[in-house]
Amino acid sequence: MLFCIALNAQESVEEEVVEAYKNPIKIGLKGGLSLPSLSDNSDNIYTQDFKSYVSFETGLFAEYGFSDLLSLQVELNYTVKGGERTGSQPIPAAQLEGQLPPDIALPSGTVLYAEFNNKSALEYIEIPILAKFTFGEDWKFFGNIGPYAGFLVGATQKTSGTSNISADIPGVGFLPNLLPDEVSFNAETDVSDSIKNFNFGGIAGIGVIKTVSSHSEILFEVRGTYGFIPVQEDETFGESRIGSVVFSLGYAYKL
Repeated sequence: MLFCIALNAQESVEEEVVEAYKNPIKIGLKGGLSLPSLSDNSDNIYTQDFKSYVSFETGLFAEYGFSDLLSLQVELNYTVKGGERTGSQPIPAAQLEGQLPPDIALPSGTVLYAEFNNKSALEYIEIPILAKFTFGEDWKFFGNIGPYAGFLVGATQKTSGTSNISADIPGVGFLPNLLPDEVSFNAETDVSDSIKNFNFGGIAGIGVIKTVSSHSEILFEVRGTYGFIPVQEDETFGESRIGSVVFSLGYAYKL
């Protein structure tokens, strides 16, 4: 009888230990490559034809499990978003202020063009709140979805190359080689004042988790993000929305 009681007590303790780790709180870190995008569904010439470039994202997360299936994950991430454009592209006239000769008077509505490289890098601190669904035992598969809030911490426009200036003048037409010499576009400009400080968007992702020990897991995830708020303060130069595809590796520790 004593042996049976002791055995039952041991089984109860083991069940409590298993139950304690069945739906644990987890903390972790992750990082990886990002392919950001800068898109505008309008016909604004200043925001067309921007392409993705290779960037990065890194962050911390905490997860609370309500069941084997469902958990809540909160993150704190640093990410760089934006886009790049190369070749012939329009330039706001104000950008060339002081570089045009005083004898050149351009009428209102004139659009200037040049060939150069143009890269927009928008740095954000993002806070996603995600519902996470997990399936499996040793190898686990998961999906997550939810909103995020993004706070701008830096915005830089990096341009490079030299080009002559062309002009599309209302009532006159397209005039190539407006200047006798080429203009240098090698510059790195802080454009934070022209970008909104806050953004709000959605995230959806899928991934796989490998259990390493009773407390440790490693994970791989692919996710997509999309911002619902146009980033420009002045809509004259477009209504671009940011997004990204992120490939990340992470480590989680069960408390």
